[in-house]
Amino acid sequence: MDSNLIDQIRQANDIVDVIQAYVPLKHVGSNWRGVCPFHDDTRPSMYVSQPKQIFKCFACGKAGNVFTFIQEYEKLSFIEAVKKLARRVGITIPEHERSTVVSTRRQQLLQVYKSAGEFFTDCLFEHAENGLEYLATRKFSPQTAKELQLGFALPSNRSLLNHLLKEGYGVDLLRISGLFGDYNGALNDLFRDRLMFPIHNNTGDVIAFGGRIIEAKDNTGKYMNSPGTELYTKGKELYGLFKTKYNISKMDYSLVCEGYFDFLRLYEHGFVNSVASLGTALTQEQVLLLNRFSRNTIMLYDSDKAGVKAAIRGGMLCLSKGMQVRVVTLPEGEDPDSFLLAYGKEALQELLDKAPLLIDFMAASRDIEEPVKERIDLLLDALRQLDDPIQRELFVADISHSFGISTGALISSLRRSGGNRMPPAEEAPSSAMLAEAKLEMQLLGMALKDEDNYNLLANELSVDYFNSKVCRQVFSFLQTKVPKLEHWNPAALLDDIENNEIKNSMAELLFEDFHLANISKMIRDLKLRKLKRDLEALDKAINQDSGDLELLKQKETLSREYRRMTKRVVNKVLS
Repeated sequence: MDSNLIDQIRQANDIVDVIQAYVPLKHVGSNWRGVCPFHDDTRPSMYVSQPKQIFKCFACGKAGNVFTFIQEYEKLSFIEAVKKLARRVGITIPEHERSTVVSTRRQQLLQVYKSAGEFFTDCLFEHAENGLEYLATRKFSPQTAKELQLGFALPSNRSLLNHLLKEGYGVDLLRISGLFGDYNGALNDLFRDRLMFPIHNNTGDVIAFGGRIIEAKDNTGKYMNSPGTELYTKGKELYGLFKTKYNISKMDYSLVCEGYFDFLRLYEHGFVNSVASLGTALTQEQVLLLNRFSRNTIMLYDSDKAGVKAAIRGGMLCLSKGMQVRVVTLPEGEDPDSFLLAYGKEALQELLDKAPLLIDFMAASRDIEEPVKERIDLLLDALRQLDDPIQRELFVADISHSFGISTGALISSLRRSGGNRMPPAEEAPSSAMLAEAKLEMQLLGMALKDEDNYNLLANELSVDYFNSKVCRQVFSFLQTKVPKLEHWNPAALLDDIENNEIKNSMAELLFEDFHLANISKMIRDLKLRKLKRDLEALDKAINQDSGDLELLKQKETLSREYRRMTKRVVNKVLS
């Protein structure tokens, strides 16, 4: 693809605006900071530089420019990320460029699910009176159904199949999509005669479906969900998050319920910071996803024993990630859907306002069957997984206060369980090695930010002058990449780098604000260090074979050069 077009797309997509669509960011000094989505991050460790248009996580090391972020987050190729960001800002990729865009199987499947979702929605509003009537009997408005893209699967065995075939999708692709059953080699629709709930990833792509029958039938389960596919793994997504993530971030807390209808009712009543865990207790993956948008959550599950247990299990996972968790207890026999219909928004808001913290709930609730000792053990198990020692100590103090147990006894119990063993200490690098690595990094950092500096470096040095493996890799990459640039753009240097070590190191160098220094002097220092290394290597070789005249001659030549350079440095200082 034309590099000028790629530059145009990059410049039109401000990195802060793009990343904030995925992860909330807060302004900190001259940068922005947020929870890193690429590792189990409980404290904000990802920084985004708006002037430099790069991001860097100082915990896991992930780094890059706006294209890199989209590639990593959505698992796209470089060209697919360019294409997605072009669509975001309304830049049209010309036909001759578009033909070079390779569509991966994942992208093809996303397109299949998009088409299927649109088909189901059309069927609900144009061909499924019984579906609309069912929603009306449940007191849901057509507006809610449209906003959340509900649909209907027709009773026919092949209505979706025939539609997608007409759209031009191949049978082999449809066979692996998870939307069809294979009956003796023939494909039939998996979902038939069901109200359809599209499941989105948090960027808004449809990746799966849930279907509910609207009339009871023998030997037919009430709910059916998509099987696991390349797009969808059960327990990794939160229903409704694509609609509510901005409100969760803005309100700084999430409301977690269990099922589709609970979410619909909450959303319709204005609780637009809700998500549903899709019929299961929260999983670790869902908690990490939720934690990106807020560290505060309220568990709002059914009032039965299963609901209370699910709230506790999910709450413990949240606690283990350092989140503040509250638990709402609904009246017996109620779920969020029925409660809102019976008592209204104000009554639920009152319960939310009074919801106790999980630790207090565990200490006081009569709905928990486990004895006090087991409740404390559950809480301590969660704390053992918490990396933040300060937050762990605060939670221990809360448990002590709520249960009336001394902090000493709780800490002793935590330690008795056995902590993580410390890995053996690695041999620390010498001060000389650290100084050399710092010099090499500073030189490369200055070269990355200024074309004249880079040209000076490229003319004076070869890759052999760098002792650090990472610096050698970066310099070698620059020697290949820079000549291909239409014009100097540091952020563009990070485009389409397959080697993560090089990409992350370059982004770190770009992020660092190196003090201005005499680059010519630094190059001389690096050359002297290289000469010194070479002389030491020759001394070792000569000790092995003192009669090798060629080695002695090489040493004499290098020694002469070393004396010349050091004398030149001394003369420069004296003058």
